[in-house]
Amino acid sequence: MTLLSNAPHSSAGTDLAAGEYWIEFVPAARAEPHQRSFPAAVEPARHHGLWVRPRLRREVAEAVCEWLNVVYPVDPDWYPLARFEGDLLVVFTGQATHQRHEIALGDDGRYPLGELGRWFLSGPTRTRDRFYHQLEVLRDAERHYPRPGETVVTCDPGNRPVSGFPARLDTHSAAPWVPVFRPEIAEAVAVWCATNHDKFPDEYPLVYFDGDTLVHVHQHRRALDGYLPRRIVPDADGNYRLDGDEWTFEVVSEKSEGEVHLPATVPEGGG
Repeated sequence: MTLLSNAPHSSAGTDLAAGEYWIEFVPAARAEPHQRSFPAAVEPARHHGLWVRPRLRREVAEAVCEWLNVVYPVDPDWYPLARFEGDLLVVFTGQATHQRHEIALGDDGRYPLGELGRWFLSGPTRTRDRFYHQLEVLRDAERHYPRPGETVVTCDPGNRPVSGFPARLDTHSAAPWVPVFRPEIAEAVAVWCATNHDKFPDEYPLVYFDGDTLVHVHQHRRALDGYLPRRIVPDADGNYRLDGDEWTFEVVSEKSEGEVHLPATVPEGGG
């Protein structure tokens, strides 16, 4: 079994802990270069029916404070300020009034931000290292080679030369077939969708890996009370079955029954 490559996932100096998901603060400006994602537990109820209520570990809350000190000057009326006073997390909102909010450590050992800030379910921070890793994955021609019994499928019919990935087609009660991907292929599919999601969020799902679990953030459900991203674990063979209403694949090539071959949809030179 081919394992996933060592992709850089960490943000704010820490990775996801059990029960956590990546959250992100709505930027004051779309071109703001300092966007960061932070790991947090998420309460069931949403803020104003849209934004999540995060609960942060101490080390994550400290990283959020450091980040807010950087982005606050961009728009003081939008970004709050925060600092620690002993074990108390103190948040200041509003440039003129500087309203003070004191947040004590909860019974679960986390700081509940409640309605402070407009946070939403997101993915790992889009760092330079992560960008180059994603580029390396997409340029890896080996991830486009079908093995015996696999068929090349695509979730982007309009860009088949670079979006065709090999899968085993499995049966499904609600659909003609469902693609099952080897781990390194599932990673390539996830990278393809995640990179396109940034520009076309309604057309591509937001997906990322948490260890060997593929996390799927539903674009139209993440603002609903009680929603948590779907976690897709590998099967006994380490492969990933991708189904659901935001995964739509089409067959590109005929099933490979014999020796492995390079389909015409693979870009020359792996580009």
